[in-house]
Amino acid sequence: MPNRAPFDSPFYPYQKVIPGANTLRGAEKIPYKILMYLLDLPDSFGYQPVDDNSRPRVRLAKYLWHEGADPLSQPLPTPAEKRSMLFDPTNPDINTDEDKARHPKGYRLFAQRMIAQSLLDAKAMLKIYPGRILDDDPFRTIIGMQCELWANVNLITNTKTTAYDRVFDMEQALREALSGVNIDGVSTCEFSRQYSSYNGSEILYTDSDMSGRMVYFSLLWEENSDKRINRY
Repeated sequence: MPNRAPFDSPFYPYQKVIPGANTLRGAEKIPYKILMYLLDLPDSFGYQPVDDNSRPRVRLAKYLWHEGADPLSQPLPTPAEKRSMLFDPTNPDINTDEDKARHPKGYRLFAQRMIAQSLLDAKAMLKIYPGRILDDDPFRTIIGMQCELWANVNLITNTKTTAYDRVFDMEQALREALSGVNIDGVSTCEFSRQYSSYNGSEILYTDSDMSGRMVYFSLLWEENSDKRINRY
């Protein structure tokens, strides 16, 4: 066979003729990285989140955790309480008293689209996962992300403020937390249609007691660009 690749090539027996083309290697970590950023947890550098409603991740956490009236007047969930909302695929069902003690509000944060039907009973919920992916050329890929925001219809307007719609409040906090932010190992989050014609948001309809919105944003993925600050 002419031009056979060497045995140590991961593409043997064929030649890779565009060696710099995007592979999306590392992109599989994007949903988890974004969720962990949104959780706003303490870190090894000494950072500690503060209970300040001017911060979008604080508002988002309160809307997710406190289903009672006027959630922004309630305290910021603790780091352990925030972590308890993150779906654990090794323990998907919360049935035992021990499970319920570890996850008092159930699972409310997911890095996937499909979840068990029973989980739709949650009072508020955020799901984030990759959507449409568009390759501008071999070296530039637009990764579309989809965010589903849900809340029980009976609690949508119990915010006790002129920020009247909890689901839209959650969208606003999400946009403020992400728009224009360069997340390490991910890229800069863009909501403009200049970056992807799919960016924007829309209402989600369901026959259940949940009301929702879908938010679309995108990331520019350039593995071999000098502008890219993270590599895998």
